[in-house]
Amino acid sequence: MKQKIINDYEELCSYENLFFAFQRAKKGKTLKDYVINFEKNLEENLKKLRIELLMQTYKPRPLKTFILHDPKTRKISKSDFRDRVIHHTICNIIEYVFDKKFISDSFANRLRKGSINAIKRFDYFKRKVSRNNTRKTFILKADIKKYFENVKHEILINILEKTIEDKRIIWLIKIILKNYKSKKQNKGMPLGNLTSQFFANVYLNELDQFVKHNLRIKYYIRYVDDFVIIHNSNKKLKFYKEKINNFLETKLDLELHPNKTKILKLEKGISFLGFRIFYHHKLLSKKNIKKFERNLKQLQQEYNNEKIDREKIIEKIDGWITYAKNANTHKYCKNLTNKINILFSSKENIKISSVKKHENFNKKVNLSKIEFTQQKTLQLINKGLNIKQIANKRNIKENTIWDHIANLVEHHQLPLKRVMKTNKIRKILNQINSPNDKLKDIKNRINDDSISYNEIQVVLANIKGKLKKKNISHFVEWYQRTNCFRKCYNNKEQRKECRIKFQQLIANGLNLEFTKSEFLEFINNQVNICQLPEKNKKKFILWKEFKQTIKINQYYKLTKHRK
Repeated sequence: MKQKIINDYEELCSYENLFFAFQRAKKGKTLKDYVINFEKNLEENLKKLRIELLMQTYKPRPLKTFILHDPKTRKISKSDFRDRVIHHTICNIIEYVFDKKFISDSFANRLRKGSINAIKRFDYFKRKVSRNNTRKTFILKADIKKYFENVKHEILINILEKTIEDKRIIWLIKIILKNYKSKKQNKGMPLGNLTSQFFANVYLNELDQFVKHNLRIKYYIRYVDDFVIIHNSNKKLKFYKEKINNFLETKLDLELHPNKTKILKLEKGISFLGFRIFYHHKLLSKKNIKKFERNLKQLQQEYNNEKIDREKIIEKIDGWITYAKNANTHKYCKNLTNKINILFSSKENIKISSVKKHENFNKKVNLSKIEFTQQKTLQLINKGLNIKQIANKRNIKENTIWDHIANLVEHHQLPLKRVMKTNKIRKILNQINSPNDKLKDIKNRINDDSISYNEIQVVLANIKGKLKKKNISHFVEWYQRTNCFRKCYNNKEQRKECRIKFQQLIANGLNLEFTKSEFLEFINNQVNICQLPEKNKKKFILWKEFKQTIKINQYYKLTKHRK
């Protein structure tokens, strides 16, 4: 396959590329002062940058350097916003070509890769090497010593020149590299720059190619300067370590970190990308949990001082929970979800721009109240297994599974008709006088041996669930599904407007609880959300009636289309 040569400096300098680079550079930073100021005279600023690039008079502004303790001490160098736009213009042109050269198992700063996909790949390799966790497995866990500080500019430029033919692009890259003042002359790249992240992959792609083509190592994963090799032989990994270190020293002027590069047994666990990985499970690293707890305290302070809104907090916490769920952290995520409404109490005039985020988070809060063992039973029911099959699969008694089902039905996580036949439900319901009736009394009144105590317990749980007070978010979800959707089926805009109002209502009354009748009285008489006339607002549309209306509408649409 013929190698593509990059020779597009005019395209790099084009106004369209600069505008696209600006759009990418401002992503997630639209409210920052420096972005707002740049955008005020956007066309003028971009044209000025374009002239500087074409005339080759462009000079980046000095980097702003600060120290970050997170918990490791790092020196971060921040470029001026106009320089960040230039970084994006370069990457827009050259990134696609270089990315094709990278190996599949390089996961840092690449589209559709990332740390979670690297962990999933690690799990796949781990199963392959250990033959489904049955063979002894060793890991070479390696780290390159002060990688960003020791990248040699001359070597990097030589690598880039193999693909970039246009000398003006090389000139621009050299200007950006020289803007960073390091302790060693003509060495180093700043942490925090887009170009540094990209060039880090370009530089270590040489190592990737050596590992794959010269050493022919199958089970290798790299994330920036951290990499792992998985193998059954400790001796073989020692050989690989020596060869890789020799290659780094002679070809890239780098070396492996003597203290952080080790050969470990998988059974004792290995720390990689924020997780501690074992044969059969994964844990979040303590360092990661402590970091999040610090961030949570910071978020709480910002929320109390009204520097951040609740929607942004939900987004950040939801992202962390999604990340944490890649480890065995059910109890941790459950406790954290339950804590959110306490830590971030409601305030008036909650702003909502993404209704879906609020709705999804409220569902997670409700689901977190269900025990993990009951959730596992629910998952197996959803897969189509019956009670006996679930009991055998989970190696627990059938009565325990029935207890789980009763709890799920009571909390409206499982419809009663999914687990029992309608005729049995009716028979039991006819003999229940009160939710406080004893199972034995109901059984005697039914006088039918085909109906078990467990089935009576489940129907009784359903009645208790209907009478029990539940959180406002539960009833809002039910109301939207059974009322809003059916009554305003053809008016999506109205439904969307009401969804926002409902989420504002939940945010302002997080701890409100109702019975079903209390909630309906509250919605119909105490708040002004539904825009329908009073007569239609209080009318309940049955599912059969709603389906019939849909069929009639579809028929009229079809006949109208034919005419």
